[in-house]
Amino acid sequence: MPRSSKATVKPTTSWFQNLKTLPKLILGFAAVSVIMVSVGLVGLMGLHKLKGELQSIYNGSTLALSNVGISSTTLGLYHSALLNVGRQTNRSNFEEALVPLAELKRQTLAPLEILQSSQLHESSTGRSESKDLAELHQALQEYFSAAEGVLRAFADSFGSLLADEQKESMHNLAQSTLSVEVASKYGAATLRVRELMTTIQEVAKELNDNGQAEASYRTNIVFIGAVLALILAGAIGYFLARTIARNIVHVADVAQQAAAGNLQARARLESDDEVGHMAKAFNSMLDRITSLVSTEEERDTMQKRLVQFLVLVSDVGKGDLTKRGEVTADMFGNLADGFNLMIQRFAQLMKQVRESAERVNRSAGALRENAGQMAGTAKHQADESMKTLGAVEQLAASMRQVAETAEASSESARQVLKATEDGRVAVQETVQDMQRIRSAVQRMSKQVKALGDRSLEISQIVSTIRDIANQTNLLALNAAIEAAGAGEAGARFAVVADQVRKLAESSTQATREIADLVKVIQGETQHAVVAMEHETQAVEAGSASALRTGDVFKEISTIAERSAELAQSIAAAAVNQTASTDQVGRSIKDFTGGAVATQKATDSARATVEDMVKLAESLTASVAQFKLA
Repeated sequence: MPRSSKATVKPTTSWFQNLKTLPKLILGFAAVSVIMVSVGLVGLMGLHKLKGELQSIYNGSTLALSNVGISSTTLGLYHSALLNVGRQTNRSNFEEALVPLAELKRQTLAPLEILQSSQLHESSTGRSESKDLAELHQALQEYFSAAEGVLRAFADSFGSLLADEQKESMHNLAQSTLSVEVASKYGAATLRVRELMTTIQEVAKELNDNGQAEASYRTNIVFIGAVLALILAGAIGYFLARTIARNIVHVADVAQQAAAGNLQARARLESDDEVGHMAKAFNSMLDRITSLVSTEEERDTMQKRLVQFLVLVSDVGKGDLTKRGEVTADMFGNLADGFNLMIQRFAQLMKQVRESAERVNRSAGALRENAGQMAGTAKHQADESMKTLGAVEQLAASMRQVAETAEASSESARQVLKATEDGRVAVQETVQDMQRIRSAVQRMSKQVKALGDRSLEISQIVSTIRDIANQTNLLALNAAIEAAGAGEAGARFAVVADQVRKLAESSTQATREIADLVKVIQGETQHAVVAMEHETQAVEAGSASALRTGDVFKEISTIAERSAELAQSIAAAAVNQTASTDQVGRSIKDFTGGAVATQKATDSARATVEDMVKLAESLTASVAQFKLA
């Protein structure tokens, strides 16, 4: 009876133990492949979803903030250009100042149209980007309509068919409308811009928080999966190696004992795989050797053949699958033939295992490349966020310039208010002077009328004198006739009568000249009276116009005061908007930090995939220890 060997293996009835070596290796590598593919798929799904989150943040928030900021800046530039149009005093400068308005209006509305065509969101607090955008469109429509109306009024004030006074009145009316109504519409539009930017910031914060949470969750999943994959792969590899190598080492140990001369050594394996079959065949061989060796010579020959076979088994146990046993006609030849067939099949199996390990290695390499691409995408998102941050900082600088312009407009409105007040005082003084002039003209008119009445009296007196001169002339003529009839006695009386007649004729001529002069005086007096009446009416009309001008100056003073208040409000609103823009810049910095964190998470995932690649390479190296043909 053969005695027991010290090298024994505890028998097992496990179903896995009874599987062939090839199914064992296939199951082991299949399990490792499934685990690695599962981890890779989870990582790819997470990276794909994270890419979508980053793209959503970039398109829905970063670009939205950039578009709204650009629209807000160009709106401020449009209003500044509109104020510049209102300051022009001639038609050529007015038309030149009109040129940039159309392009600024288009640049204000174009970013909002882009935002309208993108995906809009609603925050958890109920703030809706689409609602705020619609209200902003409405406010801008009202503002641009009011601005175009003011521009038409300014254009009409330069018309050639209007008097200078009408042009000035229309220009002042357009200026007051620009300072009050249009400024109010501009304030409402900037308020809508701030509301929309606040909503976008709130939505962006929620998207960023969701993206950060998703990135952390996916990173943890990939990390845990990678760790589990490494542990399971190591455990499976160790279990397979231990299961296969333990039995082979046991058979090799028994072979070494037999080679040392202990023909009673036996392999204690009860598995149904190739190694178990080999152990049973080896035990049968030892039994036959023990029973057949009868002489010392036969024993020596058998011992030599056995040593050769055991050396072959030992080399194969060390991993050299290129070794083959010598096939002879004896029982060792049959054993070597079966052993060679087993080694050939085992070599084919290890070749398949190596090919599977190489495929796993290539798959892990593909995962590494995908992780690298995702890392590049995350870096691109971070770079784009930095560019947007620069644009928002430029926007903040523009808003500060708008605030300074609004402050200057407020100062100009205050100067207009002071000038209007001075004009109103001057108009009041003019009205008082016109009242005094009207009183003086009325007094002069009365005096001229009195002079006309006196000239009528003079005319009557001259008429009386002319009658007296005519009668005197007639009497002198009669006296001359009588003196001629008296002869020498009446000669001297005739001379006196002739002198009286000449005096009467002179008086008549003088009265005629006086009458003509009185007529001229009466005509001039009548013209003077009419002129005085016209001047009185003109003075009264001027006084009424001055009173109306005073009322207009009073109204302009009120409007200018309101303009100063609105300009101050616009300046304050611009300061608030600048603060909001700075807040946007800080938010985009947070977005950039999130993108950098995402890039780090992607790099971590890539490092995990690198570990998987190293594991696959280690597996390939382990298989490479077997020397194949």
